[in-house]
Amino acid sequence: MLDVLIRGAKVVDGSGSPGYLADVGIAGGRIAEIGKITDSAKRTIDAGGLVAAPGFIDIHTHFDPQITWDPYGTSSIYHGITSVLAGNCGLSVAPCRPGRPEDAVKLFARVEAMDPKVLENGVPWAWETTGQYLDYLSKKGLGINFGCSVGFSALRQYVMGEDSVERPATEDELAQMKAILHDAIRDGALGLTTSLNPRHSRLDGKPTPGRIAPPEEFWALAEVLKELNRGLVQYAGGTRGKEATLALSDKAIELGRPVLGITIRHFWSRPTQWRDQLQWVESGLKKGARCWAATNVRTFIQRFSLMDAQEFDEMPTWRGLMFLPKEERMKAFKDPDTRKQLRYEAVEDPTPLSFSKRWDLVHVLEAKRPEHKDYEGKTIAELAQLRGQDVIDAFLDMSLDEDLEMRFWTANSQGDPDAVAEMIASPAVAMGQSDAGAHTSIDAGYGYASLLLGYWVREKHAMSLETAVRKLSFDQAARFELPGRGLLKPGMAADVAVFDADTIAPLDPRLVQDFPAGGKRLIQEAVGVPYVLVNGQVTVDEGNLTDALGGQVLRSAPLAV
Repeated sequence: MLDVLIRGAKVVDGSGSPGYLADVGIAGGRIAEIGKITDSAKRTIDAGGLVAAPGFIDIHTHFDPQITWDPYGTSSIYHGITSVLAGNCGLSVAPCRPGRPEDAVKLFARVEAMDPKVLENGVPWAWETTGQYLDYLSKKGLGINFGCSVGFSALRQYVMGEDSVERPATEDELAQMKAILHDAIRDGALGLTTSLNPRHSRLDGKPTPGRIAPPEEFWALAEVLKELNRGLVQYAGGTRGKEATLALSDKAIELGRPVLGITIRHFWSRPTQWRDQLQWVESGLKKGARCWAATNVRTFIQRFSLMDAQEFDEMPTWRGLMFLPKEERMKAFKDPDTRKQLRYEAVEDPTPLSFSKRWDLVHVLEAKRPEHKDYEGKTIAELAQLRGQDVIDAFLDMSLDEDLEMRFWTANSQGDPDAVAEMIASPAVAMGQSDAGAHTSIDAGYGYASLLLGYWVREKHAMSLETAVRKLSFDQAARFELPGRGLLKPGMAADVAVFDADTIAPLDPRLVQDFPAGGKRLIQEAVGVPYVLVNGQVTVDEGNLTDALGGQVLRSAPLAV
């Protein structure tokens, strides 16, 4: 007898081949058979009119802390995602010195906008090594599959302490890092990651350790992956020019390992750059490199106030003020000379930044004072005109009137749909960058898969349904060499997303307060995804989360004997 029978679905198997009508039988956590099935089952799901696809794999999350108290990786699982990969951008919760969780907190709290109190109270910090962390998760139980890489910043900080943000590593320190990375990959880590993003800083304002390390230090560590012939290299963050991008392709060939390189997006501040980047990465594929860019299908909406803004971290005066105590910060925002410098950096300076410098794209999200409620939904440019002020004066005065608690939102990237459609269709571009688990009260990118299938496939016709499913499943599994994942074929793991191609879509994010220590976060649910199975267990049933714990720790393939 089968455990689960999915009857009458359109099977889109992840290979890119045309979908077909069939039943899907599941037994023992794996796909038992596909076709016209007459066997009985403990549970039958009527999937007439629905699509059955391999569960989607989100390769860029920051669930490392959250997964320790939320085994389902909410809200990702509501969108058909059955596997989440963490340890990105050089950040990971292991290795971590015993009794020193503040080291990891300093990294995650600022870079990924996580509440320090949530990290301190929610994460048990019951491990030191990557292997111990993965073992902890295995014993605790998971509702979603989880894998992680080793973050270069975390590794460097573990070995060098505070010197990790001051100087290059010594030969002895580099040897220690290599040995720890070797053990981590042996114990199942999926790769090594770093980020060169100039906005990435610790909670104390110092740069993340990976940012100040000489490039040769990182690539010396990457040699460990070459020696073991396991693992993916992520070398991302910041804007990379032609020579640097092509050099990543050469590194992929030299190491013999897959490399996720530049982040490619459309920015209003540099609207044609993405096209050049795309051509450079595609040229690397043509010469045989396993090297891809990464992008997302959504606009990056940042929600912020001048209590917690990271939006201006590329601008030195703005960034410096955001690390001041509140009263000092408010005093500085009132100073006319400081305002002149703030205006220059955020309006006049011709240097292209991620921040658009377009105040017609910065909106008031939430006003605290009743007399300001009419401001909600309006842009700063509109309000400046209404108030008869310069945009910076209007922005700062309104914020000061509300003790810096007025909230705003803006979207600086992926605003040109034609550019995004061309990017996501390219074989040189990996889907992902949801950042799920990070920026928890600022952004909610969980729904990128349902957005791809709904908006970009159904409405914009940017690609076929079969291509989109392949990009969300098999392509991701292949890059990270995840055995038994990414295809809906007999013998494969029974990770299955059952969705309605005519209605699938992400819902608007909403703010809840369900994190440890009373922390707030944005969650994002979906429509049109009635069933999600993780290793054969029905984990989303008619759109509702069950108590099934069918998830597994995803480990890199074992060493050859």
